[in-house]
Amino acid sequence: MIIGSKSVTKASAMKEIKKQMEKDVDKVGKIARNVRAKLEAINKSNLDNRKKPSCEKETGVDRSRTNMTNYFIDKEVQRPNDRLATLRQKIQYEYREVVERRVMTDQMKR
Repeated sequence: MIIGSKSVTKASAMKEIKKQMEKDVDKVGKIARNVRAKLEAINKSNLDNRKKPSCEKETGVDRSRTNMTNYFIDKEVQRPNDRLATLRQKIQYEYREVVERRVMTDQMKR
């Protein structure tokens, strides 16, 4: 991970940061696909469980399994996803600021 000043104006440093960010995004994507596969397996297990006697839809066992799954989805998946979206917006905003500074610097040199 690249650690440096808050604002970077050199093109080479920006490219390096961008490459690192792309690697991080790919890593997060792999994790997300893994989590999605696990959630699909849990949902399939919940549906298969409904076929068992006394575990049909709307029984206590079914509601418990479904509620636990929904709680996991909300707590473990949705909230970090929201934080990731906020981080992405912040990065885009900071990148725009850097580009604007570069354009202003180039215009002042002319």
